[in-house]
Amino acid sequence: MKFLQSRFEEYIIAQEKNNLHPELEGIYNNSSNGLDNKRNLIFYGPTGIGKYTQALNYIKPYSDSNLKYERKIMFNFQNKREFLIKLSDIHFEIDMELLGCNAKLLWNDIYNHILDILSSRQNHTGIIICKNFHKIHSELLDIFYSYLQTLIHTNINLHYIFITESISFIPDNILHRCKIIPVKRPVKNTYKKCIGKTIDKSIKLNEIVNIKDLVTKNTQLMEPQKLITNKLIQSLENFNNINFIQFRDNIYNIFIYHLDVTICLKDIITHFIVHKKINKTTITEIYFEFYNFLKLYNNNYRPIYHLEKFMFYLCKIIHGLEDGV
Repeated sequence: MKFLQSRFEEYIIAQEKNNLHPELEGIYNNSSNGLDNKRNLIFYGPTGIGKYTQALNYIKPYSDSNLKYERKIMFNFQNKREFLIKLSDIHFEIDMELLGCNAKLLWNDIYNHILDILSSRQNHTGIIICKNFHKIHSELLDIFYSYLQTLIHTNINLHYIFITESISFIPDNILHRCKIIPVKRPVKNTYKKCIGKTIDKSIKLNEIVNIKDLVTKNTQLMEPQKLITNKLIQSLENFNNINFIQFRDNIYNIFIYHLDVTICLKDIITHFIVHKKINKTTITEIYFEFYNFLKLYNNNYRPIYHLEKFMFYLCKIIHGLEDGV
């Protein structure tokens, strides 16, 4: 039996029954003038708060079918890779995280394909929803502003909605063309009304990654980093028998699975503080080193080196080893 939303219409129905963010309804009320004078939007907030549902609710008045029309098209990139695009009669959805290392070329091809579709429509109007915009490739981000500029040479009216967990990385030339819609984290009682079930007391609000996980009670997906961090903790605890190749592979897995490095390191440091392997004197030193690590990590083309260096620094502090070890 199906009990999770997957179609646009199902998200809208769920939102109408229990709206997690009634305070945002004001931005949906002025749809009579169409999209011509509307700005691009950025729905910004943490994971698992319903940003995507709010974005669908915003575009519903501009859809002739109220988002009941839904299609999926397969885009073939250079005859090497297939990319799935979900669309309605008014919008297209692109997951920026899935564009991969050829993000610039793939996005340009998808963008031109969308323009071709809009050119064939009667009203020539469309919206592109960019999901996981915080995962956009840096090379694509550098030139993304050019895609937001008005299409003067065509009769196409194109708007963007960005769904992201942060905005500090977005260049000003993009921000100035957008209206930011901050979406706050609902309280537990609001989540409870939404899913119709009691939420386990052990689940912290900031651990909720997807509302669907609360329905399925799949807590493992709320902390995807645990499997990797537990292996790293085990290696650090048993450094005398450490397998360096396996240890490095586990560090690499943080990048492979797109895990949040700061959360992974916080979990590791917290574990050793709780188990009294790190004393009050060394906590300050560790967080100063953590701060220096983040500066280098975010501004270096070889982040794996700095992450490995910090891991071995932790090992030295935990076991009281000398610098030469």
